[in-house]
Amino acid sequence: MTMHRTTRIKITELNPHLMCVLCGGYFIDATTIIECLHSFCKTCIVGYLESSKYCPICDVQVHKTKPLLNIRSDKTLQDIVYKLVPGLFKNEMKRRRDFYAAHPSIDATNGSNEDRGEVADEDKRIITDDEIISLSIEFFDHSKAEKQGAAEKDKPKEEVNDKRYLRCPAAMTVMHLRKFLRSKMDIPCTFQIEVMYEDEPLKDYYTLMDIAYIYTWRRNGPLPLKYRVRPSCKRLKVNPAHEGLPGPRSEMESDSGSDKASSPAGVPSTSSSLPSPSTPVQSPHPHFPHISTTVNGTSANPNPIRPPPFCSKARKTSLNGSSTSSG
Repeated sequence: MTMHRTTRIKITELNPHLMCVLCGGYFIDATTIIECLHSFCKTCIVGYLESSKYCPICDVQVHKTKPLLNIRSDKTLQDIVYKLVPGLFKNEMKRRRDFYAAHPSIDATNGSNEDRGEVADEDKRIITDDEIISLSIEFFDHSKAEKQGAAEKDKPKEEVNDKRYLRCPAAMTVMHLRKFLRSKMDIPCTFQIEVMYEDEPLKDYYTLMDIAYIYTWRRNGPLPLKYRVRPSCKRLKVNPAHEGLPGPRSEMESDSGSDKASSPAGVPSTSSSLPSPSTPVQSPHPHFPHISTTVNGTSANPNPIRPPPFCSKARKTSLNGSSTSSG
């Protein structure tokens, strides 16, 4: 089976698609010629077409007499540029405010708030790498998700609200969040953690900023995320050293080498701490009865003659509401 490798693209590789050939800068008020679909800054192309009726890139005739009739504002392209180039939107808004402050005689009342530079990043839904994003994380219960509806709304608020809240940098990835959950809840490496938006699993390399853009988060509350825990892929191996033991040795192997029980380099701050075990035999979280230092009532006592309990001892655990057994 071929694995799809994720390729990180540098902003410099996208520059030819984001920059105006007339001024050499990133698009500001991106405007497109409808004849050939080449784009430029609005002020650049308007000024150019005062002395020419042909596209600066491909020389197609824009219009025989009135070329300004055949150009259109391209809001989608401009939004892409603002979201890809860090700080561009904020700097442009400041430049416009400074311009009108230095030229009070110019009437800007006919323009929009964006034309006057009076739109904040939040209103434009522009997110920067160093911005702190509030998110909520809760356990994903598939049976509950199917029953959601009118009956769910009738439940008391304290029963429904089983969320934890974090404040994290927008550049933090899903992989860091998974490691944080594993460390906080002492989830063994023999179990996978999946972070989800609604019922859709998220890629490890997604940042919080990516998730906010992909799912059009409106900032009307914390970014709503969920997680679930599942057993890793099992591979049965027969170890010659343990031929005298009953049955083959079963090893639970994680499919991700990076899933170790360690918190990310930049630990997110928590406004409401995630649960942690208070005694060695107590499960750290009510949803994870399988997480304990005892297995089937016996203590995990390391013994060179006997293999570790998580590897070879038959056990029956309850996971996500369903019973699973392995041996």
